Amino acid sequence: MTVESAGQGASGASTAPRAPAGATPEPGAAPTALMRQYLEIKDANPDAVLFFRLGDFYEMFYEDAILVSRLLGITLTSRDKNRGPEGSVPMCGVPHHAVRSYLARMTELGYRVALCEQLEDPKLVKGIVKRGVVRIVTPGVILDEENLDPRAPNFVAAIAGEARTGFGLAFIDVTTADFRATIAPTREALMDELARADVRELVLPRGEDSLTAHIKRIYPRMAISRLSVEDSEIADPLAELSDFLSEQTQRAAFERNPELTLASARVLRYVRGTQLASPLPVHRLELFLRDDYLVIDEQARAHLELTETMLGARRDGALLSVLDATATAMGGRLFRRWLLFPLRDVAAIRRRQDAVAALVDNQSVRDEVRRTLGELGDLERLTGRARLGVATPRDLVAIGRSLSVLPDLQHTLSGLSADLSGEHPGDAGLLRLGNAEQLEQPLADELVRSFADDAGNTTKDGGYIRDGVSADLDELRAIAAGGRDGISAIETRERARTGIPWLKVKFNNAFDDYIEITRSHLANVPEDYRRKQTVANAERFVTPELGEYEEKIRNADDRRVALELEVFHRLRDAVATRATALLQLAGRVAAVDVLAAMAEKAHRNGYVRPEIDDSRIIELEDSRHPVVESLSAAGGFVPNDVKLDADAEQLLLVTGPNMAGKSTLIRQVALAVVMAQMGGFVPARRARIGLCDRIFTRVGAGDNLARGESTFLVEMRETAHILRHATPRSLIVLDEIGRGTSTYDGVSIAWAVAEHVHDEVRARALFATHYHELCALGETHPRVRNVSVAAREWKGEVVFLRKLTAGGASRSFGVEVARLAGLPDVVIARAQQILRGLETLGPATGPAPVAPAAKPRAQLGLFETRLPDPPNHPLPAHPELSNEVLCALVETLLKVDPDTLSPRDAWAKLDEIRKKLT
Repeated sequence: MTVESAGQGASGASTAPRAPAGATPEPGAAPTALMRQYLEIKDANPDAVLFFRLGDFYEMFYEDAILVSRLLGITLTSRDKNRGPEGSVPMCGVPHHAVRSYLARMTELGYRVALCEQLEDPKLVKGIVKRGVVRIVTPGVILDEENLDPRAPNFVAAIAGEARTGFGLAFIDVTTADFRATIAPTREALMDELARADVRELVLPRGEDSLTAHIKRIYPRMAISRLSVEDSEIADPLAELSDFLSEQTQRAAFERNPELTLASARVLRYVRGTQLASPLPVHRLELFLRDDYLVIDEQARAHLELTETMLGARRDGALLSVLDATATAMGGRLFRRWLLFPLRDVAAIRRRQDAVAALVDNQSVRDEVRRTLGELGDLERLTGRARLGVATPRDLVAIGRSLSVLPDLQHTLSGLSADLSGEHPGDAGLLRLGNAEQLEQPLADELVRSFADDAGNTTKDGGYIRDGVSADLDELRAIAAGGRDGISAIETRERARTGIPWLKVKFNNAFDDYIEITRSHLANVPEDYRRKQTVANAERFVTPELGEYEEKIRNADDRRVALELEVFHRLRDAVATRATALLQLAGRVAAVDVLAAMAEKAHRNGYVRPEIDDSRIIELEDSRHPVVESLSAAGGFVPNDVKLDADAEQLLLVTGPNMAGKSTLIRQVALAVVMAQMGGFVPARRARIGLCDRIFTRVGAGDNLARGESTFLVEMRETAHILRHATPRSLIVLDEIGRGTSTYDGVSIAWAVAEHVHDEVRARALFATHYHELCALGETHPRVRNVSVAAREWKGEVVFLRKLTAGGASRSFGVEVARLAGLPDVVIARAQQILRGLETLGPATGPAPVAPAAKPRAQLGLFETRLPDPPNHPLPAHPELSNEVLCALVETLLKVDPDTLSPRDAWAKLDEIRKKLT
């Protein structure tokens, strides 16, 4: 397969890094036999950096060496220096035991790496060892678990089609055998699905320059690889997929959608081309349709902070970090999938709710389930590694241990009485793991019986197979273990034969075992002794018997390592043979993990099971924001009641001051819908959720300088997207529409958008705004309801009650909030003066004149008698006095009756006030 590799360019495919096109020796230089082998393999893989195995190192030559040394900071040297400048070859290398970290850095930069291994044992071959590429590592095809996020997929995807016909999109996670495909009717839908799958690498046919440029603008960090013509235009895509289309209805769907079929065939062929020595673990292709799930586009996922925060793109602080209490990595990946793909089937949602409720109601069962799950490894990725031929002894130990605890997990789950058999795709059996045969216990027993508990990640020195697995292996171990006893016996016999009492058999690395005799006894050395070395006071000898015994021990150890390797390969192949069944079992275990995690969070956080139906009503009593609540002090979050009814209270117009919690309120309703439709419980005292087909959000402000879009343009683009695609079954969350432009423009746009949502779209909507003029919509539009987040002013300070009340707010308390933010008092005082002037305006009188701020006066002259004008703000600015203190002083003065004070009392009162001021 020929591809063009692209990495993290700033924008557009042309800026992405490319692997060297080939390697050519310098003119006039005659390459050695080894270099001829390298050049042949490199020419067959021109698009990848070639890591060429030489003993304990992977070496790079020519252009690859120059590139890798620059990218990874490795010392660049040369081969065949004695041939002169024309014959020397640039070279660098990395140790084979540390290659994983170097591969990770290369793929992060967007490069493909071809791993070329020795295919023969160098000890058994005379001349050049046969070598070949066994796999190709790309940004989307990584098998080393330490370079992967254990709780996120690692997808490589392919696209087929165009805007006129729609697009087919297919993606594969090689590590878990997750192979899925869908249809994206528009370019916008295609971008949404690429983001939802979090695709690491995208393969595109050559010539798709406009689509490539568009994708690179939106996702600049996505690696893009170009397919060759042969792999772009597959003659019979359906035949390419024949092994993965198990159902006739599924096959018919692919026959009707050629773009879907071609995209699936492209990504499958691409991934197969990276695994040259092993079959893929993929066993089925899952077709999913966007309409089967609640559609949450990229904009809504970002605004609701489902998987990462908007500020800093961190996992901590996102909904996923709060809700994901899974005990296994495979459960974590499935939880993420359920969160991003909530269901739209009432019956399927209720089945998941039944399972969660059963675990909520049975704490002892739930605790034992979660304890057992904590003993499991990542069965999905471990099985995938075995199928791909890269599993280690430690991996097989983890598989054996994980499988061996599944009967206990099954027994614990049998204590739940509810009928919880799964039928919806992705339910994975819910709380049933399968029958005894499906738990793969014979394989588990063989793995546990065969491998030592402390088996490592290498097979080089053996020692990972238990005694008793192979009689031949036990015999070889006995020979190796008894080697020193045999040496001692030889030493005793030779002393008796020669009569030399100080004869000793010793060992060194130069020539293994030897017999050492002091000079005073050299006359008694037998003729069959062969001298090996002379030292200061002795001579060292070897005998035929000693040499034969050494050879026997050495061969025994080599045969032991080889025999252990045979046992290991047999067991790894046994796991690979059962890969399909193991992956299905892992999916069922992951589903149990997700359901138990949702039950744990529901129990600990006081979440309630929502009533799910086909109505167009959303009703929440004492609803809370799950993330904000988790960050608040116990009892610090103020819950609120919210009701949306498409026939009566379709649009809630939410007003109130800044910082009062309007944005939190409207987002928590959307999060409740997501949590409910994924099958979980929601943070409320009571909840009823009428199914939604899509969630739309317009929250926050931000520009997109890379696309040349201002803050207001971004806001309007997102709003236009909502108005074009929302349906009566959608939920719309709008926050501060129109604030990126002038006041009158903003009010006009916000009013028109609200009217359109009410009159035309008829979707359930929450509209938070500071434009109090919009409250008039409640008088003219029957399904608009005005609510406000309560706040009160006390002694010049604003107090946020965070409680939703009926009716619109008349003030935003913006100046008061500005004071809380730390604006200087003189600025606050001036703002209050200007605000009072603006509040006197009538709708048709135009702006009222506002007195300019008083300019600072010069210092009084020596003979000037006129006092300066008093300041035009009500109280003197004092950096150390709060309004509360000043108000208390005013109250004190107002209570004083001068007519009743004696001179002494007046002085005392004045002194009291002076002390408070100082």
